[in-house]
Amino acid sequence: MLNYIFQTSNKLLLGLCVISLTALVLITVIDVLGRYLLSLPLPGTTEITEIILGALIYIGLPYITRLEEHVTVSLFTNYFSNSIIKIQKIVINFIVSVILFIIARQLYMHGLDLNIYNEITTFLQIPKAPIAYMMATLSMIASIIALCNSYKYLFNEKKIIINEVKQ
Repeated sequence: MLNYIFQTSNKLLLGLCVISLTALVLITVIDVLGRYLLSLPLPGTTEITEIILGALIYIGLPYITRLEEHVTVSLFTNYFSNSIIKIQKIVINFIVSVILFIIARQLYMHGLDLNIYNEITTFLQIPKAPIAYMMATLSMIASIIALCNSYKYLFNEKKIIINEVKQ
């Protein structure tokens, strides 16, 4: 059941990423065409682009964390034994979980400040607090997922693959 929930949420997150990226591309194309062909740029493009780009990054964070597809540099892991790699993955996932928790907390606190001061974007007057709350929530979800990854390695529920070559 839990596996089904993770798979469904992964598909949902991936779908939201695709929708966000598609919207970003369409907005950019419409703005460029309007700007250069009609001398009429799309109003608020910069604000919309910033919001969508921020959302895109944080929507993808839980997905990337679950699959452990973060950017990594592995200089020495080829020389480590399975037990050392297992310990490394447990520790790294735990550290990532703590860091993401701190980021989520800070984003939530920033969202409270934005809400208190009724911060809005300049041109379109979109409230900023809900965006910060969304980012905080997605960071917290990614933090929990990283902690679950650490747990799975600790209790051998997740396999360790040596010499992964991703293309």
